[in-house]
Amino acid sequence: PIIRAMNEIRIVRQRLRQARLAAKMTQQQLAERIDRTQSHVSGYETGERTPTLEVTTRLAAALGVTVHWLCGEDRVHAELPADMRPEVLLQDPDTPPGLVALAADARLIESLGIAGADWTMLRSLRCPASLSKEGYLAVLLVVRGHT
Repeated sequence: PIIRAMNEIRIVRQRLRQARLAAKMTQQQLAERIDRTQSHVSGYETGERTPTLEVTTRLAAALGVTVHWLCGEDRVHAELPADMRPEVLLQDPDTPPGLVALAADARLIESLGIAGADWTMLRSLRCPASLSKEGYLAVLLVVRGHT
């Protein structure tokens, strides 16, 4: 278990740096997007710090990648496009029912301004199949910093 955990931290820091450089962002720019300091981002990239799930979700959304990809998993949906739209989620048979319900609620989407990066982040989460529309909404609000 210790070796596996060390390997997972290595993957996160490598992929975090890779995604940040691909996005042509400095550590400072990324830090501002996730409401952290540059030293936090540096610590995540060197492995001196381990981001929480909330921070990992923010990092993934800011970089246009998925949490799965950032954590080293290369699954079918590991690299969803940054311009993910609700229509795509509604047509995908693998989209969880709670996320389908959220994607189908045009009024809520418009009122909250749910955009491509939000959809990409929500689709990248590994949530219980029973997570409801309200559950996905709660996750979105926590990631955005609205508690």
